[in-house]
Amino acid sequence: MVLDKEKIRESLTENDIELILLDLGSDKPKHDSKDNLIFTTVCHGGHKHKLYYYNETKLFHCYTDCSESFDIYSLVMKAKKQQGKDLTFYQAIQYVANLTGKHYSADSTLQKAESNLINDWEWINRFKKKEKINPVLPKYDTKVMDIFIHKPHELWLDEGISYETMKKFNICYYQREERIVIPHYSIDGDLVGIRSRALRQEDIDAGKKYMPLYIENRLYNHPTIYNLYGLHKTKEAIKRLKKVAIFEAEKSVLKCEDYYGEDNFSVAVCSSNISNYHRDLLISLGVEEVFLCFDKEFENHESEEAYEYAKKIMKFAQKFAPYARVYILWDEWGLLELKDSPADKGREVLETLMKRKYEVGTISEVAI
Repeated sequence: MVLDKEKIRESLTENDIELILLDLGSDKPKHDSKDNLIFTTVCHGGHKHKLYYYNETKLFHCYTDCSESFDIYSLVMKAKKQQGKDLTFYQAIQYVANLTGKHYSADSTLQKAESNLINDWEWINRFKKKEKINPVLPKYDTKVMDIFIHKPHELWLDEGISYETMKKFNICYYQREERIVIPHYSIDGDLVGIRSRALRQEDIDAGKKYMPLYIENRLYNHPTIYNLYGLHKTKEAIKRLKKVAIFEAEKSVLKCEDYYGEDNFSVAVCSSNISNYHRDLLISLGVEEVFLCFDKEFENHESEEAYEYAKKIMKFAQKFAPYARVYILWDEWGLLELKDSPADKGREVLETLMKRKYEVGTISEVAI
């Protein structure tokens, strides 16, 4: 059973909150003039009654060192961290459920402040348990990179990807085939594949715009379902910020590098699919927020085409919903053109879409 974080949080009584806070090490609560509960500051290990709980909003606020607001799950994670134990977001949900006895299973929802994107979710499939796969990625000799020209191509410079970023991700040029070279590395930095972007119009017209490189009778391909582009460079930001933005293509990761530098928490799946392995890899890094930033594949956001595409994206959201807060970037305002990535129109547009994101609720009966 997958737990519904919203149902559990909304059902918590003040007695439940007191039970949880006492278990986290707080002293007995006091009350303010409006009868709000006031606990000792377990969020940072203090001893003053400065941690207020507001039952109406189900939120805490620390009026001393933290000066932050928390929901119950964020507070549990922060308090446990003070005690030397790191909990994932889903472990925090389990902790609250086990302590209070409220094991509500989840229903599928997509929420926004004023409207729902799609109202009928009966199409959602139930996943069956599968054996875990231990993938073996190829490991290529990095000497192959010596045959390329290690200079950025003007096409991507014109698109706003800097020389520094292309150098950092080892983007090169293969003069013989007239292709931009995009090496792929594992999370540990091993060369596992080499993809390329065609510059010849005949290759693009033939459907060979992006494809693995074939060099001296060897195809430098790899199973993209077992690797995430850019993760070897962005993993530290992902672990530090506890969030990840998942794009389709490599260029989006490169653009985010120019937008955010050391705070770049993006990766690319290099396909139109998110695998269970992708999910498990990211969750293992402590991710608590997931942003699905897939390309725009519809002209009209109210069309049947958009509806079918939304179903596909929601299936990806299902994979993460039991473990993290999941958001979908969905363009209803014509900020993007057809086939655009949310990162293609600049930082301002990307951040606008981030602010207008949809949150996806937990999904019931999803096998882990």
